[in-house]
Amino acid sequence: MAETCWTLLQIAPTQDENDIRRAYARRLRDFRPDEDPEGFQRLVGAKEAALNWATSAELPALTVDDGEELEEGADLAMLTRADIADGSDEKLTLEKPGEMPPSETPAANPTEFSPEIEPIDDGRDSLVFGRLDEIVAREKERPWGTDPAQYEAQPWIELFNLAADMSLQRHELFLEAVGRQFPSILPQIGLQGLETVREFAKGRGISAVVEAIEQQCRFAERPASLVHLCGQEAAMIYFSWLAHAQSARSVLQRRAAGRAAYMDARTGLPVFPAEDRLFALETAELVEFHKEAVDRGRWPFRIDLKTLFIPTTRLVSAGLAWQGGLFLVVLAAIAMGGFSLTSDIAQLCALAAIPVLLGGRAAMAFFLNRLAVGAALQRVMYADRLGFWSRKPRPDALRNKWREYERPIFMAEILVSLMVLVSIPIAISTFWQLRGDLDKPVETVVSEIVVSALDGVASDDRLSDSKLFDLVDFVIESERTNFSDRGKGADVLVRDTKRRGWLAELHSRKDQLLGGSWLRGSEPVLVGSTIATVGAERERKLRVLADAYRVATPETRMQIERSLAAWRLTLNLAEDPQTIAAVWAAIPPRSDGPNLDAFPEGMRRLLIGKFLANAIGNFVDGDVQLASQFHWLLTVPADRLYDIGPLRPFDSTSLVPAGEHEAPVIGDDAANGPPLAADSQNETIVARYSKEQGDRPAPEIHLPALSRMDAALARSSYFDIARLCLDASSETDRLHMREVFAQSLANPADAAISSNTDLWQRLGRLALAEPACYRMASLTGRVSGVELPSGRVDDQFDAIDDELDHLTEAEPNTIGEVLQFVVPQEAMYSFTRNRVISHAHFLLGNWFLNKREYRNAILEYDRALKAKQCNEFYVRRGEALRAAGDEKRANADFLLARETSQWCVIGGTDGLHSSLTALEESSH
Repeated sequence: MAETCWTLLQIAPTQDENDIRRAYARRLRDFRPDEDPEGFQRLVGAKEAALNWATSAELPALTVDDGEELEEGADLAMLTRADIADGSDEKLTLEKPGEMPPSETPAANPTEFSPEIEPIDDGRDSLVFGRLDEIVAREKERPWGTDPAQYEAQPWIELFNLAADMSLQRHELFLEAVGRQFPSILPQIGLQGLETVREFAKGRGISAVVEAIEQQCRFAERPASLVHLCGQEAAMIYFSWLAHAQSARSVLQRRAAGRAAYMDARTGLPVFPAEDRLFALETAELVEFHKEAVDRGRWPFRIDLKTLFIPTTRLVSAGLAWQGGLFLVVLAAIAMGGFSLTSDIAQLCALAAIPVLLGGRAAMAFFLNRLAVGAALQRVMYADRLGFWSRKPRPDALRNKWREYERPIFMAEILVSLMVLVSIPIAISTFWQLRGDLDKPVETVVSEIVVSALDGVASDDRLSDSKLFDLVDFVIESERTNFSDRGKGADVLVRDTKRRGWLAELHSRKDQLLGGSWLRGSEPVLVGSTIATVGAERERKLRVLADAYRVATPETRMQIERSLAAWRLTLNLAEDPQTIAAVWAAIPPRSDGPNLDAFPEGMRRLLIGKFLANAIGNFVDGDVQLASQFHWLLTVPADRLYDIGPLRPFDSTSLVPAGEHEAPVIGDDAANGPPLAADSQNETIVARYSKEQGDRPAPEIHLPALSRMDAALARSSYFDIARLCLDASSETDRLHMREVFAQSLANPADAAISSNTDLWQRLGRLALAEPACYRMASLTGRVSGVELPSGRVDDQFDAIDDELDHLTEAEPNTIGEVLQFVVPQEAMYSFTRNRVISHAHFLLGNWFLNKREYRNAILEYDRALKAKQCNEFYVRRGEALRAAGDEKRANADFLLARETSQWCVIGGTDGLHSSLTALEESSH
């Protein structure tokens, strides 16, 4: 299609010159001379051709860049209305479209007037030209980079008002003088970003001045004349400022017109300023959508399929932040409601919100592009309200900044969507599981679930009993939190309960145990290999419990649940098949038979193992207490172990005799039967030694805390040996070693025993002398089992460090005792050990320093600094170095102590004061 002057101006052929000029001004924003010189020339040619056609109706509509009519159109484009009116037949030529007039065309001298017309000076005209020279001279004196707000349009408006009374010829000369002088003094376009709409509206700024001059001179209607007057470069700067002024005027006009300026009056579709359209719409997809809407005069039908799956991401990327956030919030609420098993209201709201969410997604998929165009138009209106019209801030204001967060929002939406996909089946499953229980009493539903679980585990040896205990524990916990009226005569229907989530969870646990969940399939999950001895005893016990539970009252059912749950820890600790079967037989109601006969010795083994695990590394309980407990477990008669109840979790004092003639407590519950009396006649060697000697430290150890720690470590080693030797696979060896340990604890104390440490060491050596014991040590390649807890051991080092704080120096023998115990370690608690080591070496260094053994003192301070960096060590080592004659290194140590703040307060505040005094003396 040929491009005519009318298509380029985007108007229909008309003889109204005002319509042509308005179209030209509107299109000038799209063809800025500084950005598109070629397009600007084509636009000027189209405007001139249209004006010539309007004044000469016999001329055909011109084609701007088509074939043979190009040269004729160019000639006509150079003709002004004044040329036609004067009948001038002078042939003016214009270069090809897209080219400016030759740059070698000399610009007219601004001080010369046209030689064709003789100026007639009546005095008033000289005043006008003089005022022009004054204004131009003042503008030329402004330095480069002057604030554009200092330019004012008012002097130019007054000048043009003064020139209004000039004759036509003199007025034309005046306009030529303005064209010669003003464009050449315009600053570069880099200052456009400094102007504001507020100043422009007040007539301040370069753009306001250019607009005032253009309103009088109309240089945009005859650009070739301006190029001839001031030169091509100055003309380009002028037209760039003119386009900038027209943009500002458009902003003011849109602000004044309000919303109507942004909507098409006929179709109601959004209308974008030409320079903002691409910046605001951003994507090619949205630009094409808006163009199609404008062409059709209505919104086209489009469905964005991505919005059906990721509505939040698509809405945010379209600039609809709060709508996208609303979708994400609803999605998260559905996920939370689906997971809320304790609140029926939350689950119902989640299920009810699903169709709303799906409907909203469908609606957004249909309206997304329309809403995105509306959001882009809102950004344009926002930029106009703020007065942004410069080249940089306005595009920034039109940009959708939420697109920068598109990726993290997408990840968050995917994560929440996955949560919904998981939670909704849970919510649906909850209602599905309770569909047949709503009209039943809660007690009936619970009893049916428990009985079916007991029967199911009893019928298949391959089912693990751990999930059965989980189910029973959950029933007990639910009684306290959700079913507190159980056993009080209340008969509440499931439908009347406020919260049914716990009951749905109970169904779910049963399905996980027996494999009946529709989510997991209909087959039960089978784990572990079968053990016939255990399986037969477990089946008998669970059948009995199921029958009793089925016909029992709610109170009796609660007792059965608690009794069964109490034996869980005992079953978990039992490893031997005979012991496991014996525990099952001992669970009330007890089952007579060989398995129950094996229960006492099995319980003894469990109790001893649990006690030894607690005794190793126990620095809290005393020697007498632990030895008495161990001896009682070794010697208590088997018939009295029948009454032992289930084990409970241990703490450091969970197995202690309540008195000399009272039974020890196993866990927190000694037994379901009568208490077990301890035999006061079987006093251990440890108890007798403590009565006779007390807590005697080793004679070679000087620090009390070190002696106590030494005894605790020897005691832990003894119990570790006992654990190893009593873990023999042979029943005969286990019985023999039990007698050995019991006999050694019952023997009278040897007079040669020098301390508690020596006592425990002798007991350990006696045990290791037995073949059954040292064979176990040789076969396993170890004597010690697990390592002692580092935290407990290091707590003992704190007491040693506290005792060292009371010393200012120490002899090598005393420090040697400490260093034998404290071995440096690179571990979590290494700071405690390193502090004790550095403290010991520091005290030893002080001793050598006072003895004037400077070399040994320096060596000990070096060892202290290797373990820990402290300023006290630098000060004392500096003193030793200075005394030894090494002034260079002594000064270096004193300098380090002054520049750093690593004071460890070794020896308390007195030690710190002493070090600071020594450091101050060294500076003098």
